Amino acid sequence: MSLVVNTNIMAANVARNLNVHYGNLAQSTQRLSTGLRINSAADDAAGLALRELQRADIAALQQGARNANDAISLIQTADAALAIIDEKLIRMKELAEQAATGTYDSTQRLMISSEFKAMAAEIDRIANATDFNGIHLLNGNLKGQHDGASLAASGRMKVHFGTGNDAAEDYYYIEIQDCSCASIFPSDERNITHYSHIDIDWPGATIEDGKYHFSVTGKIANDWAMGLDAYVIPSGLKNITITSSGYTGGAHKPHVNLFSEDGTQLTGYSPDNLSYRADWWNGMAGAEIVQGEGFAAHAVYDGSRIVTQAGQSVTYGGLTVTMITGINETFTDQEIITIDEVQDSLVFLIGGHANDYCNKYDLSITCEVPVSNEVQYTSGIPSITTQEDAQKALEKIDIAIASKDAIRAHLGAQQNRLENTISNLTTQAENLQAAESRISDVDVATEMTQFVRNQILTQSAVAMLSQANSLPQMAMQLLGG
Repeated sequence: MSLVVNTNIMAANVARNLNVHYGNLAQSTQRLSTGLRINSAADDAAGLALRELQRADIAALQQGARNANDAISLIQTADAALAIIDEKLIRMKELAEQAATGTYDSTQRLMISSEFKAMAAEIDRIANATDFNGIHLLNGNLKGQHDGASLAASGRMKVHFGTGNDAAEDYYYIEIQDCSCASIFPSDERNITHYSHIDIDWPGATIEDGKYHFSVTGKIANDWAMGLDAYVIPSGLKNITITSSGYTGGAHKPHVNLFSEDGTQLTGYSPDNLSYRADWWNGMAGAEIVQGEGFAAHAVYDGSRIVTQAGQSVTYGGLTVTMITGINETFTDQEIITIDEVQDSLVFLIGGHANDYCNKYDLSITCEVPVSNEVQYTSGIPSITTQEDAQKALEKIDIAIASKDAIRAHLGAQQNRLENTISNLTTQAENLQAAESRISDVDVATEMTQFVRNQILTQSAVAMLSQANSLPQMAMQLLGG
């Protein structure tokens, strides 16, 4: 290597090594001062991503354990209130037992009943007043399907403790039944059936076996104006069966022709092939029907949906009409049509082929009677004003105590489950913290070794840089300086 003055290669080399050693020393100093091996993404990008995910899970698990602890506090609040209800029920049974004996008269039983009713009122007060953080616990607020879509959740309470939202591992429900007297005491009930009164203008219609029955025998004369007056099937009827049979005379049998109120024909033949009374329509398909009971004002005939064959169905206006047996010309065959539920009134009439006649036909209709069932309940709180009532009350109080005990047992099981959940959550969080520490925390012993090494190398580089910077001065000796 030549002795030069302008470029000090040795000093530049030493300075470069000094920068490397000093950078390593700075990194060791940062790690030892923070206790972290990873202080930025540059230290370990993959490790940083894994560490942050684990830190998020650790924080969520720790909060989940606190959520479970809060739920235990809620359960303990409910259980404490139920313990007071226990005392009231025991006192009520004691009073019922007292009133059940024959050594008291009616006046004395009324006095006993006064306290009995007061105990029942206190049970209701406790059930309606017990709350935790504004959430009522014993009034039935925490039963039924959970709905957390609105600001205030309803139904059973969801206790969330996991890091995700999987029903199998991240949450479960706590449900508390209504503990008021109306719920824990058995109620006397009875069913009341209401029959809807639908005006059906059918001659001879009867109700049998829960169905309307209607039958009629008619005749169709050999006349262009032949045809029966329309019959109306009112809205609200369900599971209708129309049967037409018993034809005699003529070359062709008549058919059931079913229409909607607006003039849409659903079954039968089109008007061009049928003989009806001349005043039903003016004879042109698509024209306005000028007259006819059951049709809407200005109804227009529409034959685009007619079904005629067995197994064919047409859906229109919210109902489905099905031909069970199709239209044919054999007089011995029945023509059967079914309708599932009438949303808007229907019109039907009997019609035959033009210029043919039928001496006789039989028509019958059955449909379900629209009914609604209502269940009425008497008060569940028993009376002890008479000796007989007091004796019956003993059994009801036993049922109430058993109902309340079932609620307490369920809450006890939920509390034990929550305690096990907390134990699992804390163990899981601890293991995650250990895993996160192995990724993120610095090994102080190893890093201190690196620190001392980098410190010595830095000091050595500083000393050598001083020597390298002085080497060009040797050139002065050659210049006689």
